[in-house]
Amino acid sequence: MDITPAIVADFRGAFNGQFGDVEKWSDDIIADVLCEADAETGGSGWGAFALDCDNFKRRGMHLYAAHWLTFFYGDNPAGGVGGIARLNTQSKQVGDESISYRVASMMDAGNDALTYTVYGQQFYRLRRRAGMGARVI
Repeated sequence: MDITPAIVADFRGAFNGQFGDVEKWSDDIIADVLCEADAETGGSGWGAFALDCDNFKRRGMHLYAAHWLTFFYGDNPAGGVGGIARLNTQSKQVGDESISYRVASMMDAGNDALTYTVYGQQFYRLRRRAGMGARVI
């Protein structure tokens, strides 16, 4: 899918314009993240992309892109993406200096990372819906 200026502009208007600041969020960053979101929503369950508010793939792409920007860049895209995995900490002990991460036993780290932001949680919900459907046995 070609990420056009119209698609970038449409994303900038989403989420109350949270990613609308062109000085802060360059078109290159937005286009790259939307390209990644397109790959994540590439299955047939997502349907075709359209610039309509009720388009399922568009909603998924917007949520995934917003999650990616929030999770990897935070509020400072100029600082770039850090290399440290940022999973929520479940517990830690000071005495023996141990730490555990909040990775549920039935959820891999990639899915767990989606639960880190509200955008990721909504994307995870949509992705589960995209995977539903009739199955031939």
